[in-house]
Amino acid sequence: MAENNVYELLKNDHDNIKNLLRETIQHKDPSQFPKIQKEWESHMLGEEIYFYPALRKKESFIVLERYEEHELGKKLIYELDKLDKNDERWMPKMGVLQEIIELHIDEEEKEIFPKAKEIISGDKEKHIRDKIRDEKSRYVKSYL
Repeated sequence: MAENNVYELLKNDHDNIKNLLRETIQHKDPSQFPKIQKEWESHMLGEEIYFYPALRKKESFIVLERYEEHELGKKLIYELDKLDKNDERWMPKMGVLQEIIELHIDEEEKEIFPKAKEIISGDKEKHIRDKIRDEKSRYVKSYL
């Protein structure tokens, strides 16, 4: 799907990641974990390289909070990747990851997006959208 702007692109990523997490938890099925890992990591990469830096000068505190949430997500994904999927701790840890990611997404969409729309628009917004899309495409191809 060709998103019209960076906010639609990120929102589509958010919706996809939330759905993968919910399905995994609901069905207690860890088989989607590699896809969750790939989607979350490629999403974070685009935000950290292109989206957040464009906001950091004017919205430093809330951008730094989002970076910290990313770090928590990375840590949990690393732990889940190393933990045996049959371990009784795996699914509860996945639930914590879901909570952290959904909180991050909610705050980003309600707090960051409105402020970002005042800072990033026009050609700059399109450039960031295209860069994030290209980065995600390269990242996903590296997993194939």
